[in-house]
Amino acid sequence: AMAQIRLGGGSTEKMGFSAFVITITSTDFRTDRSCGVAQSFVIYTLEVVNGVQSWVCEKRYSDFLALDQVLRSKFWYMSVPKLPPKKMFFNKDDEFIMRRREELQAYLRSILQVACFSQSDELWQFLTDQRSVIGAPPEAREESESLAAAIGP
Repeated sequence: AMAQIRLGGGSTEKMGFSAFVITITSTDFRTDRSCGVAQSFVIYTLEVVNGVQSWVCEKRYSDFLALDQVLRSKFWYMSVPKLPPKKMFFNKDDEFIMRRREELQAYLRSILQVACFSQSDELWQFLTDQRSVIGAPPEAREESESLAAAIGP
């Protein structure tokens, strides 16, 4: 199952993400002081592997939430896998974070099993977004930048 994305050499051959394996390899605490108030949050490190290609990206729970919402509105007629719920309190304890990491990984893997999700621009954007990717394959980076340019700010 292949969707269309033009990579580097103008080829229309595309990677649907169904052949991909996504593993959440680790979690980490970060602190954001952007508004003067220190907010700590958990970062999930995703490893995306497709045969010989692989890259790593970092996501917060809010990124998964945004992906989930956009998939639900775009594919309103489909049953989208259930994202683990947001938890307001005690969401920093190790056991909770480990369980959520497993649930988020299961969520992504079940999304990959549905062709129209795995080939959607939204999932592509989620997995190749410049702000979160660490060492992306050049063609994915190029693609993401041209997509970002097309969408605009």
